[in-house]
Amino acid sequence: MNVKLSRRHFLDIAAVYGSRAAFASAALGIVPGQAFLAKEARAQGTAKYKLRVGTIMSETNELHLQSGIYQFAKLVEQKTDGAVQFQIVGSSQACSENTCGSRVASGVLDVGTSSPQNLGSVFPYSIAMDFPFLWSDRTAYLSFFHSKDSNKLYREVFRKAYGIELLYGSGEMRNVLLGKKYADKPAIKTFKDFQGAKLRITNSVMIANFMKSIGVNPIPLAWTETLEGLKSGVVDGAETWPGAATGFGMHTVLSHDVPLEFAPGYEVVFMTSAAFNKFPDKIKESILEAAYETQNSAYAGVDLAKNKYIGNGANPDKDSAYVKLGLKLQTLSNAELAEFKNASSIERNAALYSDVRKQLDSAAGLDVYGAMKEAAARYNGKPHSSQKWWA
Repeated sequence: MNVKLSRRHFLDIAAVYGSRAAFASAALGIVPGQAFLAKEARAQGTAKYKLRVGTIMSETNELHLQSGIYQFAKLVEQKTDGAVQFQIVGSSQACSENTCGSRVASGVLDVGTSSPQNLGSVFPYSIAMDFPFLWSDRTAYLSFFHSKDSNKLYREVFRKAYGIELLYGSGEMRNVLLGKKYADKPAIKTFKDFQGAKLRITNSVMIANFMKSIGVNPIPLAWTETLEGLKSGVVDGAETWPGAATGFGMHTVLSHDVPLEFAPGYEVVFMTSAAFNKFPDKIKESILEAAYETQNSAYAGVDLAKNKYIGNGANPDKDSAYVKLGLKLQTLSNAELAEFKNASSIERNAALYSDVRKQLDSAAGLDVYGAMKEAAARYNGKPHSSQKWWA
């Protein structure tokens, strides 16, 4: 829970665990438990570089989302022989999805995780990969993101515009998930079946535009408020990716997963370029190598999670979330999917996307949509590939 640390509490923590633990608690606005404080005390005495990580992930929901943040931290610590040590403040204790970006940018945190859509309010260019149906699947956008092609078109824009170093990403694709209001409905395969529905969206103009184009009322709702919004009927459904829904218990109030896969749904791990550039070259290389290895293992981890924990894989386990609660996962034909694509095309909705395209083009100095289409064409339908984008 976020609180204002009293002077007495600050001094008590400092006396037992050291000043680093006390200052970390004050900066993050939390009264942490013993494990947190003990780790801070150990870090104060052993590591040359101590990095605070803010994330909504816990080791439990990490099974569903496979962000890789815990593995990444361990890899960096191993590769640097303990010279770099991470203190992960998870479960939204240090930041929420829409505040991790600002807390990293301001220096309160050293490393953060968030979906690019939630970063959009702080770093507007983060939604540049989110044009509807740009990517054929998660393999395509992740292959692009972890390639040298991403440097000019995405990573370098972040460095120049915001001073942010993007490390790696992991996730799925965004779907439309419908609440209990639709429980008695048969398979939902067309947007006409939920015309006028109030769907929770991430606070992203790109996703809002997509929802408007298919006749849905987009309702921006913070991630922490989404479960209650679904329970209470404030919203009729939500857009997110399946692992995020099951990882945070939202499947309990859902009835249908309409697998549109209309945009990337993933967590990206990032830090400020200023912080990254302070490291010696050997440490920088270790961090990048750890990011490369983590994104490869996390990619495989998502396939495992889809079957074992989520239930939207090819061979879902009987104890997976979707199977246990009987959540309906539709199969859309090419013709049915084409109906969504035609209704939401950028060309058909040019006026709707005009402002955001100008904003993105201004940041990158080129036609971002056109360049992204060209990039997507090189990766769509291809096997997963991963490059050392910095080498």
